This record gives sequence, structure tokens and C-alpha cells, in this order.
Amino acid sequence: MLDILAPGLVAGIIVTAAHAPLGIEVLKRGIVFIDLATAQVVGLAIILLGLWLDEPISVVHQGVVFGAGIAVALFFRWIERVSPDEQEAVIGSSFIVAASAGLLVLANDPHGGEALSDVLSGQILFIAWADVVAFLPVYIIFAIAWSVFPRLRTGTGFFVLFALVITSSVQLVGVYVVFASLILPALAARKGKGYVLGRAYMSGVISVVAAILISAVADLPAGPFLVLCFAVSAAAMRLLYRAGHRLTDAP
Repeated sequence: MLDILAPGLVAGIIVTAAHAPLGIEVLKRGIVFIDLATAQVVGLAIILLGLWLDEPISVVHQGVVFGAGIAVALFFRWIERVSPDEQEAVIGSSFIVAASAGLLVLANDPHGGEALSDVLSGQILFIAWADVVAFLPVYIIFAIAWSVFPRLRTGTGFFVLFALVITSSVQLVGVYVVFASLILPALAARKGKGYVLGRAYMSGVISVVAAILISAVADLPAGPFLVLCFAVSAAAMRLLYRAGHRLTDAP
């Protein structure tokens, strides 16, 4: 069974490792829903592509999907520059518009429910090694850029890197898991006014391993269960470190 689950485990850990620093940056900027909005727009692009083209070649598919992700990220960057006070409102509105558009275009599709479920919840248990290999270069580029060129973490650079990672992650794990793996481990990492990146990694990896193994054994939908595991892990880690802090400060 581990041979079957291994690609999903590796993909989940890679996604979590990339999302941990991005999620912390998102919380610092106060634009929590940018990941959900970007992921939903990318999901809409995937849905539309599936309706308009019958099995498009990989280059066309990825070109359209990554183009949509980068375009919406640059749009959010533009809003940040020209009207920062309205940025969160625009981001939230973009999410609900993209989500509603997805429901409308699939309304008369006999396989619409299945297509929507795949985009939202993902199919992490059915990821193949070929999928991992296909998107691995994006995560490697992100890791190098984020670590070696810290200036890319600000301004337009951040939005482009964010779009590249989110677009890859949506195709691997779905919209819901993308949001949960960005925000919940970052919340687990909160310490005072700062963040401990190692805690985000720990919370994310524990969630991925536990969710995939338990969902496979219990025959549960892996995507939604993984979201719950992220939530439980983040809450438990916050409580654990808070209790430890109190014990340390006790006289």
C-alpha cells in the first residue's frame, strides 16, 4: 500500500514545504484570501480548458493555467499599488466571482459535479510519480529564488513566485488543500508577533502523513480529511507551545 501512497505523500510534503514560508508571508501582509482567490481562478481556468479543448496537449494546458495564475497575481499586485485599502475586498470578490463562474459553466455538464470536486478537493491519493516530476522544477525554482534572492519576496517578485507555486499546487492537491496548507501551518507557527518557520513545517508534514495514511485505511476522501488534519495540527501545536511557555514562565 505504501508504494501506492508514496507519490501522494511526497507531493503533499513538497507542497507543504513550499507553502510554509508563503503562508507566513501572506499573514504578515494581511492578505489571507489571496491564496484562495488565486487558486479559485486557476481552478476556473482548468475547468474552462477542459470544456473548450478535448485533452489539450500539456504545453497548451500548462501555458493557459500558469498564464491565468500569473495574470491574477499581477492584478492583485496592481491593486496593492493603486488602492491598497481595497485590496482585500477585491481579492475576496475575485474568489467569489471565479467560484460562481465555475458553477455556472458546469451547470449543464453531466460530469460537472465530478470536475468541480476534482478541482476543489483534489485527488492526492491518486497522484502518480509523473505528476510529481512534472511540477517538481517549479518548486525547486521557488526554493532557490526564495532562499538565494530575498528581494524577490517583496513587490512583484512575491506575487509571481506565489502564482507559480499556487498554480502547481492546485493541479496536485486542489483548491481547499491549497488554502489550508498555506494558512493553517502558518498559524501554527505564530509566536508572539513573529513566526517560527520550523513549526509550520512540522505542522504541515504531520498533517500530510497522518491524513494520507488514515484516509487510505479508513477509505475517507483524502482532500477534505487533509484539511481537517491541518486544522487539528495547527490548533494542537498552538496549545502545546502555549502550555510549554506557561510552564517555563511559572515560578
